[in-house]
Amino acid sequence: MPPFTTAENADLNQYWYSDNTVKAFVKEIEALTVKGAAFLSTPSLYFSLSDEVRAKCKLFEYDEQWSSDPGFVFYDYNKPDALNIALFGQFDMIVIDPPFITEECWVKYAETARILLTPGGKVICTTIVENEGIMASMLGCRPAKFKPSIPNLVYQYNTYVSYPMESSVALNEVNPEIAVSEADPARQIQRDLLESREQFISMAQNRPGRAAEKPINASLAHNTLWNHVPEGMTEYPEGGLPEAPKEVDYGIEYNTVLERRNRIGDLSKVIDKACKPLDKWWRAEQGIAKAKGTPDEAEKIAKFESQLAEAKEDNKASVAELQAFQEFFPESSDEGSIGGILAGAIEMFTVSSITHEEFKKIVPDVQMKFKSPLFQHQKTLLAKLKELKKANGN
Repeated sequence: MPPFTTAENADLNQYWYSDNTVKAFVKEIEALTVKGAAFLSTPSLYFSLSDEVRAKCKLFEYDEQWSSDPGFVFYDYNKPDALNIALFGQFDMIVIDPPFITEECWVKYAETARILLTPGGKVICTTIVENEGIMASMLGCRPAKFKPSIPNLVYQYNTYVSYPMESSVALNEVNPEIAVSEADPARQIQRDLLESREQFISMAQNRPGRAAEKPINASLAHNTLWNHVPEGMTEYPEGGLPEAPKEVDYGIEYNTVLERRNRIGDLSKVIDKACKPLDKWWRAEQGIAKAKGTPDEAEKIAKFESQLAEAKEDNKASVAELQAFQEFFPESSDEGSIGGILAGAIEMFTVSSITHEEFKKIVPDVQMKFKSPLFQHQKTLLAKLKELKKANGN
């Protein structure tokens, strides 16, 4: 297998897998695909295939530097269905590694995958551990043992597949390049949420009397968790609206606990968002350093300096947003309290500079020190809400 030597382009969020990771993925893909695979934003894997396998595969890619390749298909994920109809349902495997980790981005890639995939086809994805729930709900993918190595990416990705690991030839073993963590709270959080969701769906689908219910109209069933609703809820008087659900007052304490739990959720989202300016900050600093001595030095430095100024302003705004929560969660010396967690987050994000190495340390710290403890507080409050609801319900 020839090494993939094309330079990464940070402006397009191109960060290649290590050689060992490429070999593992290629081994898996070549063993499991029959009709051919669609490679969505994964050129390092596509160009590492054997000539025989690559001949029946396609590379769906935005970067047109590879447009001369016979398997190249221009792909803009913002137009997920703008594809030649001849490609619909033609691939028994889809391999996906988007340029962004956001849910908005994954929604579009998932739509493309469903269009291209043949019935019963397989999906391989790589993304952060926090996206485990998204992978399960959008593409039916679960984590594999093999974690990819991406040397120049600050996040540690996981591998997700849509098929039983018993049929895997290369992804059901640990990647020796990646240190094995004894505790992975981020993954456990996602699995807790996923397990709760699946239990809820199962309870709803197996409830007594369900066999007598009428099916939902197909247009209403889109994006719902199940396709039946209780008898009497499927039709409304012509021109009318469904009756508003009866509001139940569970008491002042219940409302106070609910408000606190929701506020903790908001705090967790702000902490997540605060990472983005720091990521942009170190990239801009690095861009300025690399631009020095290049032919168009002045133009490049001006561009990166503008990005740096924007990142610094966004960082200040993030810190201010965090500080606003101190009205509800006063500073505390107890690191396990909400006030202590908040104080630690404010301290971490209040920076005068940030390097790539420093940012790589921040990412796991955010999960371990802030998000995981906050989630545990939310679980405790949820249990309290259930108690109060049971005690005060009618």
